[in-house]
Amino acid sequence: MKTSVIFKDTLDAIPKSRRIIHQGGQYSGKTVNILAALATVAAQSVKTITVTSKSFPHLRAGAMRDFERYVLPEFSGCIKQHRKSDHITIFNSGAVMEFKTYETEFDARGPKRDILFINEANTFDYMTWWQLDSRSEVSIIDYNPTVKFWAHEKVKDEPGTVFFRSWHEHNPFLSERQHADIEGIKDPELWKVYARGVTGNVRGLIFPDWEMVDILPFEEPFFAIDFGYTNDPTAIVKMELIKHSDLYVEELAYKTGAMTAKRINELLISHGYDDNSVVYCEHDPHMIKQLKQLDVRAVAAKKGDGSVKAGIEKLKEYNVYYQGRHIKEEKEKYIWVVDEMGNPTNKPLDGHNHLLDAIRYGAYTHYYRT
Repeated sequence: MKTSVIFKDTLDAIPKSRRIIHQGGQYSGKTVNILAALATVAAQSVKTITVTSKSFPHLRAGAMRDFERYVLPEFSGCIKQHRKSDHITIFNSGAVMEFKTYETEFDARGPKRDILFINEANTFDYMTWWQLDSRSEVSIIDYNPTVKFWAHEKVKDEPGTVFFRSWHEHNPFLSERQHADIEGIKDPELWKVYARGVTGNVRGLIFPDWEMVDILPFEEPFFAIDFGYTNDPTAIVKMELIKHSDLYVEELAYKTGAMTAKRINELLISHGYDDNSVVYCEHDPHMIKQLKQLDVRAVAAKKGDGSVKAGIEKLKEYNVYYQGRHIKEEKEKYIWVVDEMGNPTNKPLDGHNHLLDAIRYGAYTHYYRT
């Protein structure tokens, strides 16, 4: 079988690595060469190998098709049984390679395996990855680096992890036209990701252009709150809209669990709240009532069908300048949910958006009240 350096790198890394990351551009040959390396291991030793992707249609059109088209014919002499109906290949060595999907992290809490391969790992949430990885001796992932995700933040620098970056020049089997087409990508972000395998921001990050600054000259601020409960943080921000084009945002609180109305009132006053200010709140009638009893002008945020998307679109109209470490962390994780084929939807990924929800409440509701 014709292979590239990715095959050799993977085969060499498997015996001595806990995790193997393949970050690559378009047509770098990541998936086929990883599958070939796994088949080589399976032909030589008794291993249980799981290959997975976000959905079965994605798995069938991607890794499974590559395996059946390119790898299976080359290893036919090493294979005892290829059970296409249940997507399992049994090698003469006794090794088993299975292709299956896991819809949730609970589905991933299954049997252990020797080697895991997640194709297009950036379509998985972190907890599903964690469950699968914790049940694997060696974990391999590949992806196009359209946006930073958990592999960069929590896996890449862990002990025992090796990282490879590849692009089309590492695939010697492409035609000159295919090389030229990739090199000719005009969009700089697309070129960075698909022509060089460098992490970019092609389609995932919802607020890529917000600017972190040292000074915010507030004059007539308003405030916004996303109330926290047992495990979620209470998120409070100070905001001001300048000439309907610039939005200032300062992080005031990001505290796990509930804050009392009294403590919230004290915090607001210490950051410039006065009788002319308004506080836009998540819909919690009990907390809003308690704040009003303390003479806080607490107002339930404007909500309704489509208000999340509408609030995001409203924020995109502004040049946003902000202060706050947790705002920075949340905005770098706030991405669009992808569908079964890995395409972005109009729904944001929930879970890293407490301050961002507060900001959205404030900007959207303030706009329609003024």
